[in-house]
Amino acid sequence: MLFSVIVPIYKVEKYLKRCIDSVLCQTYEDFELILVDDGSPDGCPALCDAYAQKDKRVRVIHKENGGLVSARQAGIREATGDYVFNLDGDDAIAENALLCAYEIIRDTAADLVSFSYQIYENGVLGKIENDLAEEGLYQKEEIEKHIYPKLLSDENMTHIFYFLWGKAIRRSLLYDNQLNVNPAISLGEDLSCVVPCYLQADTVYMSRTSVYYYTIRNDSISTSFNTKQITQIADVIHGLRKLAISKSDDFDEQIARYSCFMCFAILAAAAEGGHNGALPEIKRLMLSTVHKEEMPKAKFRHLSKKSKIGIFFLQRFHIKTAFYFLFVCKKIKQFLKKER
Repeated sequence: MLFSVIVPIYKVEKYLKRCIDSVLCQTYEDFELILVDDGSPDGCPALCDAYAQKDKRVRVIHKENGGLVSARQAGIREATGDYVFNLDGDDAIAENALLCAYEIIRDTAADLVSFSYQIYENGVLGKIENDLAEEGLYQKEEIEKHIYPKLLSDENMTHIFYFLWGKAIRRSLLYDNQLNVNPAISLGEDLSCVVPCYLQADTVYMSRTSVYYYTIRNDSISTSFNTKQITQIADVIHGLRKLAISKSDDFDEQIARYSCFMCFAILAAAAEGGHNGALPEIKRLMLSTVHKEEMPKAKFRHLSKKSKIGIFFLQRFHIKTAFYFLFVCKKIKQFLKKER
């Protein structure tokens, strides 16, 4: 079997039928669909079982809730395909997604195939997002030259897609890297798996074909703010430092930029959400974790004025000043939008 499609499922009843149907209608049929019910308290478990009864390609795993990472780990332990394609339960894929992956793998034997994705919001497909790397096959030396410098963050605060979803990855490459991710992490969990896969891959194909439909949700994990995200990113950094594999020459510099970039993004989310009451905890966590060491070392070049100013304050641990600067920027943007 060529593909194992793994779908972690938790509280996505509204989206799940669309997700599953998008897999079962694939034009390329050599696949298994593994639905991992992560203790979902809604109608998802019954829906999964109903699909399994109707289609022999569908396998269902029911487990206690343990989070996204543990669900993916449960899925890959049961996977039998040569390649794994991860798909989130609130998203969907184009009907030719696996065919596109098959054709690339057939022609290149790539260890990892990364696709573009398209935004799906309010029932409408919108903007297509392309990765930074140009389309084509990258051998090891080319991966080191063109992909390694953007694994975490380059000097322009840009990076390749961290997402685990939307990629066909050789199971033998993905297996240990997926199982090594800390199940407690809910921010940076994809990066913790994808980065070592890129570092170990001998061949990578970067495709500009958009086969993944990413659903915009206001209630998703990725759009919520929690001060624990600061310590989770610190845990991700500790995990990256412990990787017992060859790393890029500028990996330490990238870690410093990643630390600063993520702390800036978390602070911006807090400011835009008006979470001023969380400021003392934000400051405490940034000063008591690896971020205190890493953030001041980060060096950037071509940033927006907003990012430059915010990071200037952040790197000097004027966190309150950075917060209110970002808060004012949000208010000005809202005001100007109304004026139009």
